Amino acid sequence: MGKTGPDDDRGGDFSPVTAPQRAGERSVFACVSEVRPYRLMQGIVARAVHGEHVTVSVVDLEANLSMPEHRHLNEQVGVVLRGELTFTIGGETRRRRAGDMWVIPPGVPHHVVVGAEGCTVVESFAPPRTDWEDLERLEPGAGAWPG
Repeated sequence: MGKTGPDDDRGGDFSPVTAPQRAGERSVFACVSEVRPYRLMQGIVARAVHGEHVTVSVVDLEANLSMPEHRHLNEQVGVVLRGELTFTIGGETRRRRAGDMWVIPPGVPHHVVVGAEGCTVVESFAPPRTDWEDLERLEPGAGAWPG
């Protein structure tokens, strides 16, 4: 468990956030290194918190990985924290580096190729990614970000 005092820079006592949970059971604070990651596929790990209407995740992608084209009913909005990747969204391809962002409307096909140093992104999904609950969960631990 986290610290319990008001001086804890992470905001007080919390448990790693998981979803879905009933209203009133969800912690309002989390730390990236204490959230149980989801293995989205080999080479992609997401540390996510789920709200009632949105999922926010810190996603680590291994170097030179290619994620196959896919689509989902969730709107997806993201920003690169470190590294770079090449995103193709609805047929348009762009290289994305730290600070670059994107928006993927629901149902639009997209795929990504990760750069030689790997990449970490923050992505939000609305509605929440309840489908991730069927994926393998890993033990909490530090990811590639923050370093």
